[in-house]
Amino acid sequence: MENTSLIQIKGIREGLLINAENGAWDDRKAELLIMVKQKESFFKGARVCLDVNETPLRVKQITQLRDQLSDLNVTLWAILSTAETTVNNAQALGLETSLPVKKENKNTKENNVHVENAAEKAVLVNKTLRAGYKVESLDHVIIVGDVNPGAEIVSAGNIIVWGKLKGSAIAGAEGNMKAIICAMELKPTQLRIGDKVFPPQQKKGKTFPEVAYIENDDCKIELWNKEKGR
Repeated sequence: MENTSLIQIKGIREGLLINAENGAWDDRKAELLIMVKQKESFFKGARVCLDVNETPLRVKQITQLRDQLSDLNVTLWAILSTAETTVNNAQALGLETSLPVKKENKNTKENNVHVENAAEKAVLVNKTLRAGYKVESLDHVIIVGDVNPGAEIVSAGNIIVWGKLKGSAIAGAEGNMKAIICAMELKPTQLRIGDKVFPPQQKKGKTFPEVAYIENDDCKIELWNKEKGR
């Protein structure tokens, strides 16, 4: 069952994130409801965010699932999707369509100054970001997967992409000009560190892992070589 499951669940700060991205919608919904019933004690009182990827859902389909989960003492509070129809219908029903950004105390200066001396935190996203997805964090961001055109990453710290970066990446968003952006393949639609916007990247042929950074107020891109400390 585990190898063919249409549903994957993981814990997040706001509750449970349920990935139901593939397969016929009726099959996904049925499997989710069966899972909730079988693990009633685990799901009881849970707040869930459902990721349906590019699946277009009508208002009736969303309300049916919301009501069925509610009957099982589970609250559907958010739906993530790249389908405009789903996003619009979810918002019309008062559901969230993105995960909230963690807010930190602006008065805590240690979080914004001398980052290299602090206990650094990072957000790990273990999936490919498709068009329409946005990751925004005050911590470093690590993507294990590709960042497709139309996807966006905004971080107050560093951005590391263990894959192809073809979307938009903004590091040092709070003004940290020491931030860096690394990727196994660096072909972004937009690249920015702090207030410095990198010129468009025109690359052909074989690609190599690269790191982008600011040095002496200039935009630099070089091979990602850990011997250089980058």
